Amino acid sequence: MTVAGMMREVLRLLKKSTAEHAEIKITLEQLGLLLVIFSSENEVIQQDLACSMGKDKSAILRTIDMIESKELVKRVSDTTDRRKKYLMITKKGERVIEQYLEIELELTTELQKGLTEEEMATFYKVVNHIKDKAKTI
Repeated sequence: MTVAGMMREVLRLLKKSTAEHAEIKITLEQLGLLLVIFSSENEVIQQDLACSMGKDKSAILRTIDMIESKELVKRVSDTTDRRKKYLMITKKGERVIEQYLEIELELTTELQKGLTEEEMATFYKVVNHIKDKAKTI
C-alpha cells in the first residue's frame, strides 16, 4: 500500500467515525480550520488563515461562514480597524473540538492495537522523516 493509500483509508475511517458519533457534523476541513484557530497563540485574523492553510481566500471565507453559522466561531471587529476581523472559538466550538479529538483518539487507539511500542516509535520516526523531507522539497 502506498502512503497516499494509507492516508485515504485513515481519512475514510475518520470521516465514518465522526459521522457516526459526532453530535454536530462538520467536515474535516472545517475541523482543521477550528483547530488552527483554537491552537493559535496569537489572535487569528481571517485573511491570515488562507496563507497558513494553503487555501485561497474565498474558500477559507466559505468555510468560516459555515462554521460561524453553526455557532462554532465568531467574528470580532478590531477596535482600531473595522475592516479587520478576528476569529474566536465559541464554547460550543470548544466542545465540538473536544468531541472530535476524542473520536480521533479512539480511532488511533483501535488502529494501533497489535503493534508494539517499538513498532510505533519506528513508524513515527519514519513519518517525521518524510514530513521533514517534504518541507525541504
